[in-house]
Amino acid sequence: MKKHILHAMLILILAGCYTPLNNSGVATTKPWLEVSGKKLDFDGKQYDSCYQFKLHFWPQEAAQSLSLKESCISGCCWRSDKEEVVLDFNKYFESDLSIRGRARKYTPAKITLKVHHSNLLNTTKVTVSPRGAITNSGLVKLSYKEYENPTRLAQLEQSARQQQALAAAQTAAYYQGQQATRPETGNLTKSSKIKKSATASPSQDELAKEIFQRYVGTKVDTFFYQMDKTYKKQGAVFFLSERLLQAKPTDTTNVYTIMCHAKARTGLDVKQLRASTFSCGNWQVNVSQQTVLPIDKRAQLIAGI
Repeated sequence: MKKHILHAMLILILAGCYTPLNNSGVATTKPWLEVSGKKLDFDGKQYDSCYQFKLHFWPQEAAQSLSLKESCISGCCWRSDKEEVVLDFNKYFESDLSIRGRARKYTPAKITLKVHHSNLLNTTKVTVSPRGAITNSGLVKLSYKEYENPTRLAQLEQSARQQQALAAAQTAAYYQGQQATRPETGNLTKSSKIKKSATASPSQDELAKEIFQRYVGTKVDTFFYQMDKTYKKQGAVFFLSERLLQAKPTDTTNVYTIMCHAKARTGLDVKQLRASTFSCGNWQVNVSQQTVLPIDKRAQLIAGI
């Protein structure tokens, strides 16, 4: 009689706490915990498994603080390599505040996930700390507070004003130069045409670059900033140095192609860095209309930032 009661209690416990079997034939204690593979010993008992957390976040930007691969969210992790995962949402708070002038501080700052397996129940269990930080559907809901660095914001604002003023001054100088070199009779000799072309073209090259910097410079900075964060998440080093802009005239008057590249040094640590060049896209700049359009996929990606 006692044996039947214990058996019935075990069935009730399993029915109330555990989800259906995964594709690997292993039950889990949460719908958002998936076991996609397992390793068995000679007795058929599981000694390792590859698990994945099917999580989503609110606010969605919180996920940018994590390495989704290292956190076993975008791919599975073997339990023998990693039984505990810490989601650290404030890892880059200080660097974000110092570089961008604004940053969010999330609560809870960290969520710890521990994975265990019971061969007796054929069930993989995950415990969450703090308790209740993840809903049964896999939603990680965080609260946050916005912080600002007034000194850094002032620096960024001043830099933007300087770039805008420089571009405006060069635009005015270019058109003044065009007026000064325009002949009164409307007829140009061969030598004067050559002289005008030689003096105006370099100015337009620089003007095209300044228009590019004015309208796209911030987006390019953001692109490389995100690349730096990606390297940091992977435990690597990314040092950005010089940005190179090359302007080439097209067949259309006053329209240029800007080819953007940046020099950088990358590596697994500061002692082993190698020089690299990263593309920031090819762009079309219309000097007369003051417009900048992306040409290739990299430029389109940056334009959407």
